[in-house]
Amino acid sequence: MNRDEWIQKLKKMGLSGYEAQVYLALLGETRAPASRVVRKSGVPQSKVYGALTSLVERGFAEQVLGDVKLFRGIPPEQAFENYRRTIEDSLTEAQAHMAELSSVAPDAPGDDPGSLGIRLVRSQQIKALIDEAVESAESEVLIAVKDPLVMPPDIEQDKRVLARGVKLKQVVEKSLLHDPVHGAATLQEAEETDTVRFIEHVPLRFLVVDRRIAMMELNEEDGSTMALVVPNKGLAENMRRLFSTLWAQGEAPDQLPESFREEVGTRE
Repeated sequence: MNRDEWIQKLKKMGLSGYEAQVYLALLGETRAPASRVVRKSGVPQSKVYGALTSLVERGFAEQVLGDVKLFRGIPPEQAFENYRRTIEDSLTEAQAHMAELSSVAPDAPGDDPGSLGIRLVRSQQIKALIDEAVESAESEVLIAVKDPLVMPPDIEQDKRVLARGVKLKQVVEKSLLHDPVHGAATLQEAEETDTVRFIEHVPLRFLVVDRRIAMMELNEEDGSTMALVVPNKGLAENMRRLFSTLWAQGEAPDQLPESFREEVGTRE
């Protein structure tokens, strides 16, 4: 790896270009005067002392006692440990500051239709969003699942939610049971938790949490997927009514034809 590449890597750790050049020049030095650092690094003399002072403060260099100012570079592994401790200390301090800010910040906007809580979430973040919503639900979670499956069944999460006294219901497209990867797990989830009803067609993927938050999938023209999150009781109630209609049409696992269940069972 050449010198310019090392400079770029050091800059990613927060060093300036001059600081990175000076640090590389100091490596292997035990008593280097500023004049030698200028020659080895190519950094202008007017900038060298500022870079040296900063490197000493950051734990990348040390000043050596003597009649004149002399410097040595801290070996890379030790310098990294100094850098890591500095970052950890900063994060701890920032966490404390944010906790203090949270205690005095005004409450978030209400859940009326014009609330600023309405947001769009990109596909990479949808799973984390749904997991957070399900795990933090207080009374009810309603989920409509379409084929193809985008999140595998999580029986342990279902059991945790039910153990908290939260009502959990899912309507699932029956064709998902033919999924060679997740079909058997989907049937197992339905049998073990009694939270699933199977129907022929789910019109869209959506989620309703605690009768106050509705989430639904949006398919973009470029084929990408986003989730629309709306903290609105009116919309949530309408989505609940749609869910209730779909649930009433559904079949419990023991209502599925025996031949159908056997077909799924052969893939377990």
